[in-house]
Amino acid sequence: MDGTLKFLSNYCSSLDYRSVPAKVVHDVKRHVVDTLGCAMAGRDMGPPLIARAQALEAVSTPGSTIIGTRHKSSPELAAFANGVMARYLDFNDTARLGSAGHPSDNITAVLAAAEYAGADMHATIAGIVVAYEVQNRIGAVGRSARLNGWDHAIFVVLAAAAGAGRAIGLNQAQMANALALAAVANAAMGQTRVGQLSSWKGCTAPNAARNGVFAALLARRGMSGPDEAFDGPRGYKKQLGAPFELPPFGGTNVPYAIEADKFKCYPCDYEAQCSITPAIELHKAINGNVSDIVSVDVETYEHAIFVAADTRDKWNPTSRETADHSIPYVVAVALLRGTVWMDDFTDERIRDPEVLALMQKIEVRATEECTRAWPQAFPFRITLTTRSGRKIVKDVKYAKGHPDNPMSDAELEAKFRRLAEPSMGQARASNALTQLWKMEDLPGPRDVLELFVLD
Repeated sequence: MDGTLKFLSNYCSSLDYRSVPAKVVHDVKRHVVDTLGCAMAGRDMGPPLIARAQALEAVSTPGSTIIGTRHKSSPELAAFANGVMARYLDFNDTARLGSAGHPSDNITAVLAAAEYAGADMHATIAGIVVAYEVQNRIGAVGRSARLNGWDHAIFVVLAAAAGAGRAIGLNQAQMANALALAAVANAAMGQTRVGQLSSWKGCTAPNAARNGVFAALLARRGMSGPDEAFDGPRGYKKQLGAPFELPPFGGTNVPYAIEADKFKCYPCDYEAQCSITPAIELHKAINGNVSDIVSVDVETYEHAIFVAADTRDKWNPTSRETADHSIPYVVAVALLRGTVWMDDFTDERIRDPEVLALMQKIEVRATEECTRAWPQAFPFRITLTTRSGRKIVKDVKYAKGHPDNPMSDAELEAKFRRLAEPSMGQARASNALTQLWKMEDLPGPRDVLELFVLD
């Protein structure tokens, strides 16, 4: 067994709920609240409907619950369908470092595997902690792989295998096989997020999580994977084409990764997310009078360009997926309306001539100053020039939800309510919140998912 596989399998199979500090358990609950709120808001949109329809065709005993229903599908299909619901709005959390993706993509996968295996909530919570560790740590050391054409879903599949494996109680040898199977069989490509984006954009990470659950379940039944999956001559490290040296993982004297991940206030990519804050301040400064704007200069870091201003398609989005990954689009909407919300990504809003015209006045460029500050900070400086020659400058380093500008429990509750109440109603959403804040006392993940059944 190679050294990387040995370390990961030992760590992931041995992490014990009893060793997890109460603060970290609370952080898990914060992220579960946020993720399931996103799932309830996204469940009846296009790709989530497709994913759910596919999962509803399968009946499994034991099985895993499809969010919003009592239907038990296979754990892999439940992980995918529920993951697409949670991910589609691009409103779920994102990793502390900017290229590791969205660790909460693993939450619905861990819940699905744990429910299928009859795991209790303590094992489930430990699995979520493990998944966040793997995605954040491997995503951090492998982030240059994004420049080589890989998608962050290559980190999700490992995290989901590890988190699901821990939740269902894999031993060290089984965990090694699960991670090896996940590593060698799943190569997600970054083309998913280039130019005009397809509906697969919000599905690639849930698909990776589905494959991670599948790997964990196969390993549980005795399937073996290559014992040099990471360090071998044709293994994971070689294929990434990037330096790869694992950092310390959470535990004694090392904070857990989940303590430092970022929440979102707006339903869009994190780079676009950060640009909204100064744009809203500029909206206030001009009293929403966008007709007076001559130009808008957006200064930011190189990775932001790579993700959300990479081609001219981002100045002419034709889909929700492209619009929520477009700095020009969200800046134009924020300047015009003073906020950005889910209804700003409908086809009608995306085609709004006033928004499209304003986008053409927006320039997005990277500066050395901003690039040096990333990924510790996520800087945006926007300079608006009016017809009179007046220049107004607003900037941000840490958008709301960043650990240096955190969202409180009350703010996460307010977000959950706004997302979940339209489908659940106020009373049911309130009950779900009450139970989720003490979910470590619930018998198992099925009890969590039953909170969201819609009659």
